[in-house]
Amino acid sequence: MQEGTGRSPEEIEADIQGRNRTHQEGLGQAWAVVTGQNPANVVPQVVGTVLHEGGTRPPWQWKRDGLEYVFMAWPSDQPIRAGVLMRGEEGGQMKPATAIPLIEGLPNDMCVEEVHPWQDGCGANVSVIMTEGHNPMWFYDPFYHRDQDDLTPGVTHTFLLAGLAFGLGRALLDEMTLTRGERFEAYAKAWLEENPGSSRLDVPPLKLRIAGRHLIFPGRFFCEYQIRAPVEKIDECMLERMPVKALYLRFPFEDRPPMLLPVYATQLVLGEYAPKVGDEVDAYVWLQGRIADGGGSDAEAVPEAGDGVAPEAGDGAGPGTGMFPGTAPVTPRNEGDPQG
Repeated sequence: MQEGTGRSPEEIEADIQGRNRTHQEGLGQAWAVVTGQNPANVVPQVVGTVLHEGGTRPPWQWKRDGLEYVFMAWPSDQPIRAGVLMRGEEGGQMKPATAIPLIEGLPNDMCVEEVHPWQDGCGANVSVIMTEGHNPMWFYDPFYHRDQDDLTPGVTHTFLLAGLAFGLGRALLDEMTLTRGERFEAYAKAWLEENPGSSRLDVPPLKLRIAGRHLIFPGRFFCEYQIRAPVEKIDECMLERMPVKALYLRFPFEDRPPMLLPVYATQLVLGEYAPKVGDEVDAYVWLQGRIADGGGSDAEAVPEAGDGVAPEAGDGAGPGTGMFPGTAPVTPRNEGDPQG
């Protein structure tokens, strides 16, 4: 056991490396930060807005095991959208299977390591290897059933990767103090060798300069990460009535191109903080990705929803929830088609 903690170095290292994480199969927190409302109250209205004002694209439609899937999203002219996955028997009526905040990512080449399908059949957590010998990175793939055959361990694909901020602020600390973990253990061993007669309790904390560095640490659940990086670019976005900033971050590697990551932060998350290019930010993010699909152009926008209701947080809408008007089957249109 490590003195003063009651825990072994192996247990502490497992926390640092994120080996004690679990798979959180729900989108409630994502909807909460996107809409600022209670998911259970607002998601049905989100579904209604997407079905009547949204559209789809050819790469967002697929068939598998006798079922037909169509992903619809709204609005078409924003990189952060409300999405609904439709599902039904081929040729039959389609119903909403789940509602998903869809965030557009930037292309990154990554090698598939492992896939964890969600029990509701509407997505999966995917782990990928950025560089050999490093821990894998996990993200949620809302297009899992479309991507499923290509998510083979050991195969490299170009993924569109993005992050949704659950928390974000300006980085205030220039140094970090370590008292546990693999790096601290190596430092403590060397310090004790240089200071014979001292005990483990005498080892001073290890202070690391972190200003200007790019850091990624595992979060509480798979697909969640604590990150730190300088902001290279900022775009202003809007999802219904919720202002959103897209912060573009870059994470360099020695033996591969850098990882490019847009992080979407809603006004609810930012509060009074107004990020600027060059700011170093600390953020807690949920990663989302999918195999690059060349999803089509948004040049022709779907008509806007006028005074539609702002979406809100929730775990999505299941089939048979009465979100369709009447009983007639819904025929999704491609983005850019005239509204029927």
